[in-house]
Amino acid sequence: MKKLSFIMVLLLCVSMVNAQKSKVTGASNYLNSGKLDKAKEAIDAGIGHEKCVAWPKAYLIQGKVYQAIFESPLPAYKTLTDAPLKTAYEAYMKCMELDVKNKYAKAVKAQMTNLIPDFTNRAVQFYNAEDYAGALTAFEKVLEIENMEMFKADNLAVDTAVIFNAGLAAQKANNLEAAIKYYKQTIGYNYGGAKAYAYLSKVLKDSEKAEESLTYLHKGFELYPNDAYMLVELINHYLLGGEPEKAAEYLDKAIALDPENGSYYRAKGTLYEKTNEPAKAKEMYEVAFAKDPKDYISQYNLGVLQLNVAEEARKVANDIMDQKKYDAALKNLFKLYEEALPYFTKVVEIKPDEQNSVSTLKELYFKLRNEKPEYMKKYEEYKAKLENL
Repeated sequence: MKKLSFIMVLLLCVSMVNAQKSKVTGASNYLNSGKLDKAKEAIDAGIGHEKCVAWPKAYLIQGKVYQAIFESPLPAYKTLTDAPLKTAYEAYMKCMELDVKNKYAKAVKAQMTNLIPDFTNRAVQFYNAEDYAGALTAFEKVLEIENMEMFKADNLAVDTAVIFNAGLAAQKANNLEAAIKYYKQTIGYNYGGAKAYAYLSKVLKDSEKAEESLTYLHKGFELYPNDAYMLVELINHYLLGGEPEKAAEYLDKAIALDPENGSYYRAKGTLYEKTNEPAKAKEMYEVAFAKDPKDYISQYNLGVLQLNVAEEARKVANDIMDQKKYDAALKNLFKLYEEALPYFTKVVEIKPDEQNSVSTLKELYFKLRNEKPEYMKKYEEYKAKLENL
């Protein structure tokens, strides 16, 4: 009875094998004729009988079908499956595992070769869609394929662009460990220029490796002393850190390289503010605005400098006990407030929705409301504008 059962199972398995091979052959024919929907349907059914036979060709055809779905320009085929390249890659790997006689080695290699640009394109798609984790996975798959044993004899050039882009994707995906790895590899292959050093410095800093971060920042500057991006990174490091005075050297170099770039003068104005030199800060902000009349930030900073002067005058006025002297000090205070108005007004002219400036103008006109009749109207105007922002 057991023998009869075994024979029946064997016959069933043979029948299923034949059905599988028929489906695989059908899938291949559909693939060759460009009918990818039917090809997918056939190969999915064929692969479903894998327990009865370990047939490498079935996986080769599966890989080709799914790869063709990804490469197809027809939208109807694009929606047949969510991850065609993943399925194709896994199918080729399964084919190689089963293909002990290397009968399909050349065919798999040809398909794997085409998977390199396919995964690269997929990575770009993910990146542009801001799916940075997906982009990283796709870029890593490119590197994995390129490092396979089958390509060793081909002496493929190191794909430095993909390594660098893997670092970018990892950084944006907040996978700092991977970003550090790929940026260091990029630098090791002397690719990426100043940006590779700057990006590596940033992820090291975000990984709380401040000392190593600064090391790469200075090394990048030594190698690319005239690179604007490198200069900006060093300027920001010191300007936003605890040693703003050290930014002066790099700001002067940046200005010398690009004297018409208003942002450098604005940054130097910020530096002078941090080192408590308001007169010099004012001069730099004025130069910055002259270089770029749309630079509303410099105008805003000039307004804040003027308000700081007014605030000091207000503190002095509050300590005056003599009424006559107090009235004179108050009159001077209102004059200082008036001198701040043009700066914030200019900001709103350039950028009408700049909320801080609108709010400041509302407050200033309220303080000045009794000085001139039109100031009360201006207060109402900016109050209404602020409520609508």
